[in-house]
Amino acid sequence: MKIILPVPQILQKPELPNGCEITSLCEILNFLGFAADKCDLADHYLPRSREWFGTDPDELYMGDPHKEDGSPEEGYYCFAGPIIKAALAYLAAAGSSDWEPIDLTGCEQEKLEECLKEGMPFIFWASLHFQDIRFDKCGGYELPGGKYHRVFNTLHCMVCCGMDEEYFYIADPLDYNEKVEKAQFMKVFRQLGSRAVILKKK
Repeated sequence: MKIILPVPQILQKPELPNGCEITSLCEILNFLGFAADKCDLADHYLPRSREWFGTDPDELYMGDPHKEDGSPEEGYYCFAGPIIKAALAYLAAAGSSDWEPIDLTGCEQEKLEECLKEGMPFIFWASLHFQDIRFDKCGGYELPGGKYHRVFNTLHCMVCCGMDEEYFYIADPLDYNEKVEKAQFMKVFRQLGSRAVILKKK
């Protein structure tokens, strides 16, 4: 069985060179019929920190998604928490109570496939070109409460919009991937902590 959901591919560049997460949310919102704009989402709905080093990516986007790597206040990444918050804020501002964002972090392949069968594309975290995850040379840093965050390198966020027996199909904000073998997808997906988000009809 082949499923391809008509998720629009919205490219993060040039405006958001480090904005794959919020652009992925923008793709989902547009798929659902909202007139969401990636820069509006990044500037007015995404919870962000001024600097990336020392930030908890489960709580805030690290830096400025408009900034290239190596610049002051460069953009880095976030995980599901800030995307959930951005989605909630946008839906509230749009006056929509029909949809709710759900954090699927920790889910396995069966759940991802179930979402697609039910017509729900999902945001997920993997890596550029689905290569094995690497960590940044900076190492990491300790967060309040003793939590340690080891900084990822080559992290990338995308939308999965379909599948067949062999592949998952991707709406990639960087236009690197159109489809990925399921085994490689799940390998890298798990390396990033099996992080995923859907917007589900209430």
